[in-house]
Amino acid sequence: MAQVLAYDPDPNMNWDEVTSLGHDVKSFNDSGEAVDYAHENKVDIALLGGPEGVDMIKHLREISPNFKVVIFCDSPEITEARRALRWAPCSFLFKPIVIEELDACLKRALLKGKSTIKGSLNV
Repeated sequence: MAQVLAYDPDPNMNWDEVTSLGHDVKSFNDSGEAVDYAHENKVDIALLGGPEGVDMIKHLREISPNFKVVIFCDSPEITEARRALRWAPCSFLFKPIVIEELDACLKRALLKGKSTIKGSLNV
């Protein structure tokens, strides 16, 4: 079981699927609150959505250079993907999230830690 920080600017985002996979989830729709939480608590993986989520990676990596991140977004916009790649996330998912893909991404992140760009992007 992992301690997951989940961020999405959409206040209606439902994280029940992550919980159903056996993980503890602390969710946020305010990026500042999410980063503050990461400073003060143990977090194994950050699930980050939207452009604000990509912006948060820098702050999380300041807390720990090996912070494990899975990015997800609403649409496969290449500019957002390129921006995220700069921070070498463990994986990249697109909404709607398929639970089997999410489970595989979380397991890889827990096993590998921060991965390199080569072979880490699941588009």
